[in-house]
Amino acid sequence: MLRYACLLLVCFASAGSVVTGQTTADDYFNRAIDRQKEGDINGAILDYTKAIEINPNDDDAYSNRGNLKKKKGDLAGALADFNKAINIDPGKAAPWINRGIVRFRQGNYNGAIADYDKAIERDPSNSSAYYNRGNARHTAGDLNGAITDLTKVIELNPKHARAYNNRGKAKFDLKDLTGAIADFTNSIEIDPSNADAYRNRASAYRAQNRSTLATVDEQKARSLN
Repeated sequence: MLRYACLLLVCFASAGSVVTGQTTADDYFNRAIDRQKEGDINGAILDYTKAIEINPNDDDAYSNRGNLKKKKGDLAGALADFNKAINIDPGKAAPWINRGIVRFRQGNYNGAIADYDKAIERDPSNSSAYYNRGNARHTAGDLNGAITDLTKVIELNPKHARAYNNRGKAKFDLKDLTGAIADFTNSIEIDPSNADAYRNRASAYRAQNRSTLATVDEQKARSLN
């Protein structure tokens, strides 16, 4: 039976089945995917749990269940599931990224950065890993490191509006107001509905004493909210 693993909102197909009676691990796994698509998060978690009971070495089931627990705010449960997925198959980038996100939310910024490092080792073109590491580096105070990572994201995906916005924040904190405004402007051009980018550009304009432009952006941000 073909089965699908939804990691970082992307589905990957894999083969294999562990049978117990009439219901296989894949049956539970695929029903969990269906329930997930229908918005039945609790039902999906129960089915992933059933799949894991039948096949305790299913790293995809742990990863997917961890993502759902993360979505529900159960960070401790999500962390445990990502730990398990990584122990079973440390070669995949996605569980490292997801565990990094959990660690970041728990305030463990260095742990999060270390996980993103591992993800990048496994997939050097993974823009999500660079994006999340850039944000973690910024929060940890490494502004230049954040700019380097977010620049890599933009190289990989020139239409990544949030990467421009967040790189602009780092440049703003480094007092590079001209560079910050350029990044906020690029973010707005890609995503004109991004109120945060308008607010950030307004702050940069005010720091340059360009009050008229700042007021226009502040009004635009309020209208979008």
